[in-house]
Amino acid sequence: MKPSPTILFTVIKGRPAGVAPKIFYDHHMDQHTFRILEFDKILEMAAVFALTAPGRDVVLSIKPLKDLGEIRQRIALISECRNLLSEGQYPGIEHFDDLSLLFQKVRPVDAVLEPLELKTFLPLFYSAFNLKILSESPSYTRLGIIVSQLTTHPGIKKAIGHALDIEGKIRDEASPELFNIRRGIKSCEGRIKGMLEGILQQKETILYLQDIYLAERNNRWVIPVKRDFKGNVPGIVHDISNTGETVYVEPYSIQHLGNELESYRAEEKLEEYRILQRLTALLRERLHEIEEDYHIVAKVDALLAAAGFSKLMDMSPPEINEYGYMRIISGRHPLLWKTLRREDREGRLVPLDMEIGRENSCMIITGSNAGGKTVSLKTIGVLNLMALSGLHIPAGSGTAIPFLKNIFADIGDEQSIEQNLSTFSAHITRISEIIRQGNEHTLVIIDELGTGTDPEQGGALSCAILRKLKKCRALTLASTHLGMLKAFAHSEPGIINSAMEMEEITVNGVSIYRPTYKLIIGEPGTSHAFEIAESLGLNIDIIREAREFIKDEGGRIEALITELKQKTAGLDNRIKETEKLKQDIEHLQLQLKEELSRLKITEKEIMAKALREAEDVVRKTKRETRDIIETLKRASLTEAREAAKELDKKLEEVISIRKQYSAEKTSQLREVRDGRRVLVNTLGKHGLIHSVNEKTGRCKVFVDGREIEVAIADLSEPVTDNIQGRGSTVRHAPAETNMDINIPNELNVIGRRVDPALSLVERYLNDASIADLKQVKIIHGIGAGILSSAIREYLKDHPLVENFRKGSDDEGGEAVTVVVL
Repeated sequence: MKPSPTILFTVIKGRPAGVAPKIFYDHHMDQHTFRILEFDKILEMAAVFALTAPGRDVVLSIKPLKDLGEIRQRIALISECRNLLSEGQYPGIEHFDDLSLLFQKVRPVDAVLEPLELKTFLPLFYSAFNLKILSESPSYTRLGIIVSQLTTHPGIKKAIGHALDIEGKIRDEASPELFNIRRGIKSCEGRIKGMLEGILQQKETILYLQDIYLAERNNRWVIPVKRDFKGNVPGIVHDISNTGETVYVEPYSIQHLGNELESYRAEEKLEEYRILQRLTALLRERLHEIEEDYHIVAKVDALLAAAGFSKLMDMSPPEINEYGYMRIISGRHPLLWKTLRREDREGRLVPLDMEIGRENSCMIITGSNAGGKTVSLKTIGVLNLMALSGLHIPAGSGTAIPFLKNIFADIGDEQSIEQNLSTFSAHITRISEIIRQGNEHTLVIIDELGTGTDPEQGGALSCAILRKLKKCRALTLASTHLGMLKAFAHSEPGIINSAMEMEEITVNGVSIYRPTYKLIIGEPGTSHAFEIAESLGLNIDIIREAREFIKDEGGRIEALITELKQKTAGLDNRIKETEKLKQDIEHLQLQLKEELSRLKITEKEIMAKALREAEDVVRKTKRETRDIIETLKRASLTEAREAAKELDKKLEEVISIRKQYSAEKTSQLREVRDGRRVLVNTLGKHGLIHSVNEKTGRCKVFVDGREIEVAIADLSEPVTDNIQGRGSTVRHAPAETNMDINIPNELNVIGRRVDPALSLVERYLNDASIADLKQVKIIHGIGAGILSSAIREYLKDHPLVENFRKGSDDEGGEAVTVVVL
């Protein structure tokens, strides 16, 4: 029973709430199309990646699916498998052959499999076990749903592995009975060999022996005796050599042991049969589950094979739509790619780009012979078959394929002597069948439409066929050389011309045409028959005479096509020029907006700069006032503090005014590294990063010749001075900074642990240094002396500290450390 592709690729049923119901067509794709597009050869390319025989069968049986949801599900599954392979993970599927005949053999109640047949199941069990591990991975949810249904049968796998060795022979440990029997066999054989070796050593016997060795004949141990002396060695003759010179005799003295050995061997065969019977019964009891595992492993193997094929050709998952719209981006035909790759010419493959299905449902492809028309048609057909089969396709990301009921292809010469059909008759018979079945869910591909009969009548008939296919809304692609069809496509709504591009090159002073294999949408092509014939060496006189035979109408059509191409090329150039002008205008608009914004910022910064200068004067006065307060101490303290408050009030008024004219907010720091120039937000000053401690989220910064420690979050990108216009920096301070706060002359850290206390001391010293304080006190208490020792040790190498000492009795003694900055 081979695994059915229908069964193996069944989508897990059930639809989440809010998801649209599946679109389903009950149909069978046209078989003629599969053959003519060589779809089986493409599947063979994918089947190479299958590891198991049933997995390969599944790949070769792939056909377009009837259900839109199933197509998208299979595409998504292959995408997951592609990710799995790209990450270098291989799910551990082992090779095994088609087991369907063994499944049938196991079913009868009295069936018993041979050891090697039993061993054939082990790769399946190992594969199922390895695959089920994927069900635990959150990265492969769709695959996980499938492999989670595996039973794996570890008990049966263990029983078979325990009973059979690597060569498929039954182990001694397969059962206690077999172990004892085989131990008896070895013991009996040992006694037989011992007795026979004793006989061989007897002097009276050696004279009658052909050679000195032991042999086994017909499961009995014997010695080789010369034919003429067989009566001198009492025993039973079990065999004679090919030459007749040697007889193999079992001496009477060991006959009872030979009988015992034969009995043991009979028991061994019976026990081995029981073991095989038991193992076969284990398989039979779980046969339904084992077959399910077989199908699932084959399914996943086929999906992985499709993913391997996708990876080989760098394919993409197609976008399947319900709107009859087709867009192919950089499409490649797998068989052409394979041929060019084999010849090491893979880079010569020209990808296909095309679009159809919105304004136009029909496309006419024209161009010279050997220009790539047929390959383009086959590429379009193959990509659609692959996409509708749920496979990735060799095309660029964003390729859209319509969900189709059927694809009809009429390519090549289908004439038949047996059926008395000419080329034209065969084409018309095929096209008649296509028209009968064509509808909005159909893709029609016709090569060389209208050939095989009178060009004028064939052209007229082809125009009528295309109009009929357009009315039934079938997507249609047809290649032709007929000028009438080119003119028809130019004037008929819903039909568009396209052409295989030819380029003109000069060789030895002669202009020749060669194909580029690019499909150009929107313009008709010419056959260039005369030019190609001339380049291939046909006599110029013949070509000149041939030109005179062209009918006036045909000449006018070719002239019209040439004129249209020239006008199209001119329009393309004008469009490019217009597009460039549009881009220049947009660039100028952007520059003007940026300049206007810069001028507004400059206006604000000029005002802010003036106010900052005034602010600096007030700050200086405030610092001088603090010095006066310290000098006066208790004497006239009230008056001095009142003066400082008045200065603070004036400073706040100036800052409030300056805030209205400040520049835009500083931008967040993008990179923190040594030597980086930054703005310290809390100080409104620029500095250079000296060192970074990412663990604590802090760093040391040189500001105005001093090293301070700040949080990384308090740093911003440096501010550019737009007044100068050359990237110089400005001193930009936020509305509130540490300078606006009265920094006390002392810091109390009593009761704190060492690390938090040192962190407070560091910030305090930074603030005190920026505030230009000359001397400060750190109150840490006496206690056990741990905190005071840690603080003084910390102050020894601090860059802001000139010296320090313990406090005097009036200052607090050992409980205080006085720091000179």
